[in-house]
Amino acid sequence: MRMLDRKSLRELWQMRGQALAIALVIASGITTYIISQSTIDSLTYTQQRFYQSTHFADVFDSLKRAPLALRARIREIPGVARIDVRVQAPVNLDVPGFGDPVSGMLLTLPDSRGAPNQLYLRAGRLPGPDEDNAVVINEAFAEAHHLQPGTRLAATINGRWKQLTVTGVVLSPEFVYLIRPGDFFPDYKRYGVLWMNRRPLAAAYGMDGAFNNVALTLAPGASLPVVISRLDTLLARWGGVGAIGRTDQTSHHYLS
Repeated sequence: MRMLDRKSLRELWQMRGQALAIALVIASGITTYIISQSTIDSLTYTQQRFYQSTHFADVFDSLKRAPLALRARIREIPGVARIDVRVQAPVNLDVPGFGDPVSGMLLTLPDSRGAPNQLYLRAGRLPGPDEDNAVVINEAFAEAHHLQPGTRLAATINGRWKQLTVTGVVLSPEFVYLIRPGDFFPDYKRYGVLWMNRRPLAAAYGMDGAFNNVALTLAPGASLPVVISRLDTLLARWGGVGAIGRTDQTSHHYLS
């Protein structure tokens, strides 16, 4: 062993306490990085699996009013795989035991099991096809107010008062991060999302035989810009506000 090597080892032994501390700091940093990366990978995998199982939409668009017959023409756009044309309505709610104003959004239930943005049932059940006053509510809103299936809510839809009964609590890929439009932070006590059958919601909001919101998924290999362009062109005469891709959807953007 060379003299310089022996000198280095001797000095290292003399500073063994400091060397051990440095080694432990490095080991802690590496461990923290591995744990953080594993957590991120796990969350990303869970997100992707949830999106896949619930057919989270790739394209969203809102409009003023269009006839349901237009759905067939949207489906004909090259690259469209699944489609759901919905009624979306703002609503003011009276929540039992809560005195502050509560606003929300009412959406029609997904048209079928194959439609985009399927609901994941956490408690209770979905409304039956003939139930006009039944709704399911987002889990975050339900937990904030301790709402359970069977709870009654008073709602004002398009100036009309309506008594609603909660039949279930759900998760939706569209509202994993639940935030009121225009807000920066979620307020689960003062904003909620509810789903009900198409017929009663369309009647209450003046949308019989029509829709004002569309969500669709893309087929493998489809071009997102092309589909958005074709959809915007088709919905322009019906008051379309401009389609957006998943990356610009509020919940997904905040979650990502």
